[in-house]
Amino acid sequence: MASRRDPYARVSHALDQGKRRVRLGVAAPAQTLRGSQSSLWDCITKLRAQARREILSFDDTSYLLAHDVPDPIQQRGPATLRAALGRGARVRQVTSRAGILADQQLGAIVYRAGGEARVVDVVPLKLSIIDRQTALLPLNSAVLAEGFQIIRDPSVVSALVAVHRTLWNEGAEPEGMERDLPPPHLAAILPALASGATDEVAASRLGLSARTYSRRVGELLTLLGVRNRFQAGAEAVRRGWL
Repeated sequence: MASRRDPYARVSHALDQGKRRVRLGVAAPAQTLRGSQSSLWDCITKLRAQARREILSFDDTSYLLAHDVPDPIQQRGPATLRAALGRGARVRQVTSRAGILADQQLGAIVYRAGGEARVVDVVPLKLSIIDRQTALLPLNSAVLAEGFQIIRDPSVVSALVAVHRTLWNEGAEPEGMERDLPPPHLAAILPALASGATDEVAASRLGLSARTYSRRVGELLTLLGVRNRFQAGAEAVRRGWL
């Protein structure tokens, strides 16, 4: 039995039960989509455009930076959510503190545009649920743009909605957390710093010169009150920035 308190275990249990229902012939198998990031987001855009009442999601936007997702792809997700809000649908996103931190740069958590959000310590996976009928689940548990499953089995979707509801109820409002976060130009440095990439690679990902990146790392160390990058990572984790 999946632990009620462990979202990872509950999601895994729901998916295992769904596979069992497929083997028994009482549910249709999930549809798996792979392809270019652009073609996958074409599909996601069409599916989210069908939302009339609600989109529920787990969105840790720090995933986008960690996986080096191109800017045009980063922008498509929030655009689909803002479009849903424009149609009168409700958007409820569960994110992490690292996600809120990254969102200062990305704007992927749309609570400022009329959506709703809650912040938890860890988001178990990337997930999007449309009108509580269709779930979009990434193949690598992090980024929809690298391939995903379309799940319509009511039993599985209902279980995923329940996991979302649990974390939503446990989460905190995002507005009060913003006072404790670093400025946006330094927030963008943290995921790159944690990835272990060289300054040249990290700077390229962020569209900065290596010199500017190095200067901002130094500024971040000063802000955190530490002497080196290892200490910066540890202090950022302690503050809930990573």
